[in-house]
Amino acid sequence: MALSDPPDRSPALPHMDPPMIPAMVYSSPSRLQLLPAEIIYEIFSFLRPLDLVNLSSTSRLLRAHALNDTHWAKFVRENVPHQPGLHYYPAQSWRHLYTSLHPYWFLTKNKIWFSDKAHTGSFMVGTLVLARYDAQRGCIEAYRLVAKHGTHTFESWDWKPEVIIHTFNPKVDLYLDDPLVKINMGLHEHKRAVEEVMMDTGASRGIKAMISLCQGILPERQDPSMSLWPPNIVPAKERVRNVSKGLFRGDAHKPKRLAEVSDYCFRIRQWVEFGGLGAPLGTHVGEDVATFGTLLEESYTPTKERPWQGIWVGDYSGHGCEFLLVIQRDVDWTIGPPKSSFSWPDWETFYEAKRKAGAPRRVLPGEDGSCIGRVEAIKLTGDPNVPRGEYTWIAEDIGPDGLLRIANEQMFQGARVVRSLGHSAARGFRSGKKSVDFGIYAIGLTLK
Repeated sequence: MALSDPPDRSPALPHMDPPMIPAMVYSSPSRLQLLPAEIIYEIFSFLRPLDLVNLSSTSRLLRAHALNDTHWAKFVRENVPHQPGLHYYPAQSWRHLYTSLHPYWFLTKNKIWFSDKAHTGSFMVGTLVLARYDAQRGCIEAYRLVAKHGTHTFESWDWKPEVIIHTFNPKVDLYLDDPLVKINMGLHEHKRAVEEVMMDTGASRGIKAMISLCQGILPERQDPSMSLWPPNIVPAKERVRNVSKGLFRGDAHKPKRLAEVSDYCFRIRQWVEFGGLGAPLGTHVGEDVATFGTLLEESYTPTKERPWQGIWVGDYSGHGCEFLLVIQRDVDWTIGPPKSSFSWPDWETFYEAKRKAGAPRRVLPGEDGSCIGRVEAIKLTGDPNVPRGEYTWIAEDIGPDGLLRIANEQMFQGARVVRSLGHSAARGFRSGKKSVDFGIYAIGLTLK
């Protein structure tokens, strides 16, 4: 369902700036319409798009104010951050641009998205994408982020000579050959919120794709038995179902109205379609649905108190580079460690000691300026052993209580080594294990 005006029962007025709107005579004008034009303009500046659309059907005067392009320019710009010099071209006006791509502006506003597809051979495996608005073509696109190892060197570790250290110099790029998402102006016109929209992507590989909107599951209706995305260990404002026997073909999990559309999740249906060479047209092969969730900006933005937060690239040897979300959480020692599919029983005693000692519940700088508290690394992309959405390592306390030693070897001179847990598993995420004395030295690259 596209954003459009309700039926107009009065002649349309040409666009005019607020001070130029002529006075009109009504048999019974509302108090709002009796206000000066400048005051009405100021009131309308606080309204949202759907409010302006509804008001535009009440009278010619309010319609003229609702059509003021200044309001619609604000709506576009707040959904396209960090893009100065933006113009409404190739649309006819700011309002035309906004309504032509509504309700998909949330893709560019939230920017970073990651999918629920585990490492099972799907063509959407471990996908981390970056959404943006292309001002030249007037479309919303999302491209995959890819990382390459870069050059390697091998050095012996003085502290443990039997260990060889591999240097890591990754290169991060957008895969621009084929967008994962592409929303053209007017692509969704006359579509309802529950309908999927075909996109012009994957043609070079014979892959068809459709995008659909999601409806969030209220927190009070979420149940531990539900399969939700993003997973519970990832901070999120909304979560949606990501498992459906019917591959979400029905309308049960789709929004019925624009007010029900989630701004934090969406789905993509992809399949390979063969034609010619004796194969019937429209033959679907390998149909799959991926659910995408966004990352809250505050969860990956480093601050003075949380300098390690960010989206990082990890070197997983034969599995290649993988993207991680590193979080420094506020920890409540009275509750215990966050629950996940991977248990950390060794830390129950650790938490009990913290409770008895009356440790602070927040991640705060220590007296020497160093941080204390819990640091987690969650896989945003996965591999056949440990999939996306799972912990890859946890440092329960990076402060004095978790300190193992200060490195004096030349390679890591002065680095603080803290007690941590590393996650390993057999292929297929079986037989999960933890390495208790895994020490964190340093982390190499963050995306900004």
